Amino acid sequence: MNKRDFIKTLGIASTATFLSPITASGFKIFGDINKKVLILGGRGFLGPTIVETFLASGYEVTLLNRGKTNPELFKYIPVIICDREKENKEGLKNIDKKHKETYWDIVVDTWQKSPKAVSDFLEEFKGQFGHYHYISTISVYDKWDKKFIEESEPLNPLPKFPKAISEDFRYAIRKTFAEEAIRERIDNFTIYRSHGMKSFRVTRPGDPNAEPFWPIRFYRGGEILLPNVHNHHMQVTDVKSLANFIVHCSASKIYGAFNVASNPTPFKDYVSSLIHATDMPKKLHWIDGDFLIQNGILPYKIMPLWRSKPVGAYYFNVQKAIHAGLVNRPMVEMISDQLEGYKSRYPNNDIVFGEIVQGKQMKYYASTKEKEVIKKWLSRPK
Repeated sequence: MNKRDFIKTLGIASTATFLSPITASGFKIFGDINKKVLILGGRGFLGPTIVETFLASGYEVTLLNRGKTNPELFKYIPVIICDREKENKEGLKNIDKKHKETYWDIVVDTWQKSPKAVSDFLEEFKGQFGHYHYISTISVYDKWDKKFIEESEPLNPLPKFPKAISEDFRYAIRKTFAEEAIRERIDNFTIYRSHGMKSFRVTRPGDPNAEPFWPIRFYRGGEILLPNVHNHHMQVTDVKSLANFIVHCSASKIYGAFNVASNPTPFKDYVSSLIHATDMPKKLHWIDGDFLIQNGILPYKIMPLWRSKPVGAYYFNVQKAIHAGLVNRPMVEMISDQLEGYKSRYPNNDIVFGEIVQGKQMKYYASTKEKEVIKKWLSRPK
């Protein structure tokens, strides 16, 4: 969703509240008022887009969260205050009885922390929902040693399932555990294995390291350094396309696990989308990948969307999702949304990359480094 559409959505919400807080809370003015959706989270990175998409499709939405993240969003949507991170299901057990006895047609779980919290919710709300959706990740796959990994590939081997919320694991293992908990407890689920989600919003607002490097770099124009690498592809998940697919799977009762991302896309095609979404750069310098590495611009760690290893990175097979109804928006629309979000957070366009700011190392590489490497490239012996 671009900034104009986002503001329009909020404007509709504001107008509806003058009619009735109840009507506004579920956007009943848009269609099917009988489908109740419970969104676990809903105010963080991808949550608002999912909320907006369900509202625009006519569903009656309720949130369940701690009430701490972006509390200014969706003020007229009912919110069940609950901290799922409390041990022994304490937060879930304190939920008002009327909410536990409500039948939720759809539940969307946007959370990524404790897998025990996922299993706790499924046990506490057993039999009280029709279709459970879980936002997962392609990191659940054990090996990325080949291209076009499908949903049937082996997942990460797991230790014993955690008995407590406090047991900590790395991100990929948490997600794999959560998927295991879902499969063992229910069969009316859809799992979405995302791949580097991109949106109007960012995962950590206020942290420059969370901002989108390539859209910002092209927005600023000038002479731009690019990696000239054989068979260089990229692949990401557009959050708006993901949200549309979740609503589609809800309406069509589509179950199972899906890789949800764009098709593997040649990096040069991505660059074309960047150019269309921004001003034409003064000049593009396509520089040999080995030369970049020799000069400290390393793939993935320093330069985003360039990753030659492991082999499967940026090559996950998404055909199952496409056949089920996933429609990926044009890349230029996703990039435009990212830029609109950046401009709203940094209206002075004053973010810096690759430098130390207030004692903190910024990600990617500085403009001075870029100019230095371009100069070296142009002056190298031919």
